[in-house]
Amino acid sequence: MPLEERFSCWKVVEEDYPAEASLTERLRFLIRYAILAPSSHNTEPWLYRIHDDQIDLFYDESRWLKVADSDQRELHISVGCALENLLIAAEHFGLEHQVSFLPGNDEPSLCANVTFREQEKRAPYRPDELFSMIPVRHTNHGQCEDREIPGDLLQQLQDTCVEDSLMLHLTADDEIKQKVDELVVRGDAIEFSDPAFREELAQWVGQGVFGTGWLMSKIAKLAVCYIDMGNTQAKKDSEVLMSSPILGLISSKTDDRMSQLQVGQVYERLSLLAALHGIWCQPMSQIVQVPELKSELATLIPQQGLTPQHPFRIGYAPAEKHHTPRRPFKEVLV
Repeated sequence: MPLEERFSCWKVVEEDYPAEASLTERLRFLIRYAILAPSSHNTEPWLYRIHDDQIDLFYDESRWLKVADSDQRELHISVGCALENLLIAAEHFGLEHQVSFLPGNDEPSLCANVTFREQEKRAPYRPDELFSMIPVRHTNHGQCEDREIPGDLLQQLQDTCVEDSLMLHLTADDEIKQKVDELVVRGDAIEFSDPAFREELAQWVGQGVFGTGWLMSKIAKLAVCYIDMGNTQAKKDSEVLMSSPILGLISSKTDDRMSQLQVGQVYERLSLLAALHGIWCQPMSQIVQVPELKSELATLIPQQGLTPQHPFRIGYAPAEKHHTPRRPFKEVLV
């Protein structure tokens, strides 16, 4: 598929919502917003099945990063982000929803079942302003501006975490930032020294998942696969991290699939609210992809007994010039 077509998914038009059509057709339209969610290395590891008044949301095992994400943590967090977009869009268009996590049938990749009905009911932690940010939000890879985030806005971001099983930590502490930076540098060094990690990353880079053209994607694939870029990546990651006014971490009381799906929901909710105020987010997944570093990160959490799930940085920064490409929604329907 031409790269231009994979960018066209971001041009979804709210006014095209088929308000007078069948519920099935309206649910199909909602998926156009769900697929704009962030995902690990832009793998888009989700599939959707519509039946009657329901949407089943699956993870796509063919897009699982078996080396970088061996425990499928990021796989489920990515699906959780897509689920949150789906629910925000549903509420915007006047559809109430009921979510059943991990329905427990003979389909192990089934993450959630969502039942919809026509009744306007909006969750207070999903203000309608978030909907308009779905096609705007993006992961920002650049350095942040030297600008603090106001305390009242930080509290709004903090309040996006309403799940009892999760904890959201936002910190501007320089000592914590320095310790996290050390973990990031070590994480890059460990991962890029692993040929299997580089080969897996090269596979996705070579497919143009970050929006580069065919030739540049192939050149990047060769570079990632055959050159240990750990030092280069570590230097870049360190610079952007230290420029960030706030570091964030979503942790869970239990380390299970439902918690990871909900982590994705919280992260997407926070990312959309941040985008509304010109603030951008970027995950720092290398820390939790390496088990020993994940354990060290846990010691930085004020509360004991929590499992780090999703570290990230946030701050004001110029918007990225381009979105990353997306699979057309027809390709993610089963």
